[in-house]
Amino acid sequence: MTQPTLVFNYDISCPFAYIASTRVKALAERTNAKLVYRPVLLGAIYRATAAPQGAAGSASDVFNPTKKAVTAQSMRRTINRYKIKYNPPPEHPRKSVNALRLLYCVPDGDERCVLTEKLFSAYWVENRDVTDTEVLLRAAKESGIASASILNASSFANAQARKELETATAEAIERGAFGVPGFWIPGARWTDVHGETKTGRFFWGQDRMHFVEATLLSLRDNSQWSDVSGLATLMPRCIPYSQTTLTRKVKLEFWYDFSSPWAFLGYTQLARLQRIFGANLEIEMKPFLLGILFREIGAPNMPMLAVSPTKAAWSRQDHADWTAYWNAVNISGEGRGKTIAFHWADVFPIRTPTVLRVAIVEPATVPLLYSACWEQNANVSDDNVLVSVLDKAGYNGADLLAKANNPAIKAKLRENTAAAKTADICGVPTYRVLRQSEDGSWQPHGGLVWGQDETNVVEDLIAGWNPERSLEVAEPQKASTGAKVTAKL
Repeated sequence: MTQPTLVFNYDISCPFAYIASTRVKALAERTNAKLVYRPVLLGAIYRATAAPQGAAGSASDVFNPTKKAVTAQSMRRTINRYKIKYNPPPEHPRKSVNALRLLYCVPDGDERCVLTEKLFSAYWVENRDVTDTEVLLRAAKESGIASASILNASSFANAQARKELETATAEAIERGAFGVPGFWIPGARWTDVHGETKTGRFFWGQDRMHFVEATLLSLRDNSQWSDVSGLATLMPRCIPYSQTTLTRKVKLEFWYDFSSPWAFLGYTQLARLQRIFGANLEIEMKPFLLGILFREIGAPNMPMLAVSPTKAAWSRQDHADWTAYWNAVNISGEGRGKTIAFHWADVFPIRTPTVLRVAIVEPATVPLLYSACWEQNANVSDDNVLVSVLDKAGYNGADLLAKANNPAIKAKLRENTAAAKTADICGVPTYRVLRQSEDGSWQPHGGLVWGQDETNVVEDLIAGWNPERSLEVAEPQKASTGAKVTAKL
């Protein structure tokens, strides 16, 4: 088959694009893909998509303090996981338009790759002023590329370079970009969340690179994600996938609200984690009222309405991708997981206080209630519907509802919600790993992990990874032509 192409969109002013730049070349080598370096202007993307998250110049500017703290902790973990040198400049973001134009003054391939890495290092490691053209020209010479000898002050006004940057940015926006890093696979044929067949696949985010790799592998073999062996291992781990024996009890807290479709996806993977780690892993469900927490920490009640329309559309597709991914993991791996038959709720947001209290009264109803919310499209906000769902499953719905309205149960839900705020939780699902000490007490390990898309981090923490130490992340090995990545689980 024709060698697949992977287009890498980035702006050197983005720390997540920097992280992706340290991994993308190895990914292309593993999948035998032709890697095209295609820098884009992040500020122009923000403006074109009316992105509130970028209005002040940085994506995190509009985050509430709790979310800022959680995402900062996640960033530190990621930097340590990949052993990346990181010394962010005190003035951020810095304008990068001249640096990006300079990249288009050198040919794509090895030279642009080398210069890209040098400019990322200048920004994120060496704290050099990339707005200074002399600094940029000096960095180009230091990179050792042949084209450095013909670069000069006039390069920043090069009409062709300016045009290339504008064209690349416009292309990225047309493909659905609302930020960087972006990954474009022109040869991929796929069906989107609306059932439309398309050619050309766009992914966003350094934490979606396993989707990129799975797509390239399946494209190479003319197959589907479910045909890629070892699909789960494409999410990088610090602790080898083969090391799953727990010699001591470990507790995993799962903080959730039925109202979140993302928490639902996280919930579907708890059984897989239990199978992987066995009886020494104790999973504790922590239901709480997400809407009340949002109000307390200053977050929008409907996060999807607080982002740009482009990002909201991507989020819907991203959820479909995760659903397909976890279903493919079940098929290609152990094959023992329940198929996720996801359905967006017609009545949204789902009002969940009573549903959560039922789960507190009878924890065994959680699988049923999650399925009712996000698979059966049952309007459980309606007490009559909720009772019917419970009755059909063999419970006494009216009795459970009466118990759920008990003042003590209501107080327990309020207590859980207050505890979520005290724990500095910013959304769902949130995971917290606790390890048992010699005296039998439980001690938090590794901080909060927010989002089901960091399941691999949760697995590492359960397995004993210390996020304060920089350990090599076990990326998948390069597959030979015609071969597939082999699962280690």
